[in-house]
Amino acid sequence: MLRRIIKAIIPSKGDIFFNLFVEAAVNVHESANIFAAIINTSDKAHEAQLTTDLRSQRQRAIEIEKKVLHELGRQFITPIDRGDVKELSVLLLKLTKRIVKINQKLKIYSIDAQADDCLIRSATTLQNITKVLVDIMIALKTGNYERISSDDQKTDEFDDSAIEDLRHAMKEMYSGNYDTITILKLKEIYKSIENAIDTSVNIADLVMQISVKDM
Repeated sequence: MLRRIIKAIIPSKGDIFFNLFVEAAVNVHESANIFAAIINTSDKAHEAQLTTDLRSQRQRAIEIEKKVLHELGRQFITPIDRGDVKELSVLLLKLTKRIVKINQKLKIYSIDAQADDCLIRSATTLQNITKVLVDIMIALKTGNYERISSDDQKTDEFDDSAIEDLRHAMKEMYSGNYDTITILKLKEIYKSIENAIDTSVNIADLVMQISVKDM
C-alpha cells in the first residue's frame, strides 16, 4: 500500500533502492559461485585468481551499501520503511563478507576442501540459496508477494539441508579420522558456513516481513 502511494507521488525515485538490492543480491550470488569454483579447482594459479576475484566482490558489496546509505540521506520518503532499507542493505553486505571469510579460513588453516564432501555440498547450498535471494529481490522490486512467500520457503528448505550436512560433518569429525587440531579448524570453517546460511535465511525472512507490511 505504501509503495503504491509513493509511486503515485514520486514514480521513479524509490526504484533505486530495489535496483540496489537486486544488484547486491547478484553480487552475493556471484560471490557464492566464485567460492564454489575455488572449492572445486585443483589449479593453484586459478585458485589464486578466484580468491582475488572474491575479494573484489566484497569491495563491490561495500560500494553498493554506500550507495544505499547515500540514497537514504538524499530521500526523505522511501518506498519501504527506512529501518528495513538499512537492515536489508547491511545483511546483504554481511553475507558477502561471510562468504569471503569462509574462503579465508580455508586458506589460513590449509584445509583441502576437495577432500571434504560436506564443504563441497555446503558450497553448492550457498550457490542455491543465494540464487533464491536474487529471485526474491526481483520479486520485492516487482511487488510479487506470492513469489516472495515461495522463495522464503525455499531458503528454509536449503537451511534444513545445510543443517543435515553439518550434522554429518560433525559426526565424521569425531570418527577418529581427524586429529584435535584439524577438528578445531574444521569446526571454525563449518561455523562460518552456518553463519552464511543463517544470514541468507534472515535476508529472505526480512523481505517476507517487508512484503507483509506493504500488502
